[in-house]
Order: sequence, then C-alpha cells, then structure tokens
Amino acid sequence: MMWRDVMAEQALLHGQKAVADKLKISRTTVSQVLNGKYPGDVDRIQKLVEGAYMNRTVHCPVLGDIPLNECLAHQRNTRTTGSPIRIKLYRACRSGCANSSLGGTQAFTVQPSLQVRRNEYDAEGAIRRLQLQAGEDKSVLINLLKDELKHLGTKFNRVMKEQN
Repeated sequence: MMWRDVMAEQALLHGQKAVADKLKISRTTVSQVLNGKYPGDVDRIQKLVEGAYMNRTVHCPVLGDIPLNECLAHQRNTRTTGSPIRIKLYRACRSGCANSSLGGTQAFTVQPSLQVRRNEYDAEGAIRRLQLQAGEDKSVLINLLKDELKHLGTKFNRVMKEQN
C-alpha cells in the first residue's frame, strides 16, 4: 500500500484533524496532500506518514530505533534546554547523524554508555523513547508497548526466517 493510500485511509477512519495532529502538520497540509495539490516538501510528508502509520524506523544515536516521524520531529526541535536527552538529540541531529536532513560539519560521536550495536535490541532506549512519547498517560504507554511488541515480533520472525 502506498503512503498516500495509508494517509487517506487514516483520514477516513479518524478524520483529517487527527491525522494532522499525529503528523504534527496542519489540516490544510493534509487536505492538499490528499488532493495532490501540496506545494511543499512531499518527501517529508511521505516520511512522516511512513513513520507514524507504516512502522518505518531509523536508528537514532541517542534513543536507539525510533519511528521516522519522531526522528524528523527531533530534527525540527530548536529548544535546547530543559532535558539532557533533548540537548543530546539537538546536538546529534545537527552534527552529522546519518538520518538528519539538516546537514552538519562535525562527526557525531556517541557516548559509550549510549552506544548500542546496530543488530542488538536496546530495551532501555526503547523504554525511554516510549515513556517520552506517552508522557504521564499510562493508557498511551500501554498502546505504545503493544505496538513495540508487534514490531519486535515482526523483526524476530524475519530473523528466524532468514536463519532457516
């Protein structure tokens, strides 16, 4: 299924406002994209949809594997105060992270305590990421955990299939 079809399906099921809120874009943008009249960066919208609704992830040097739309949100963040994780994300996104579309001149080095091999699952990083996403809402955390388990199951099944 193409990303526009997924976006249209979600808009039908939940409304354009809900899709806009989840993607952190305007309702006008959702409408224009669905009608093929969006004059902006369509690739960015595609990445937002793929991350939010199609389980596309990237490896963040700070948080581990995260949804692509979350990665893009961290790149757009200009607040560098308030949280040590937010500061690390700000620096990582602007200093050579492979997933960043911002560009950077310095190579980003991951602190050894945060470094995880690419083929290992970072449970602590996943827990931090999900807690940040959920905030104080435990029902949201439960739903995020369910999605994470489904994602892990898919990865596990793929690895098992490749080994056989």
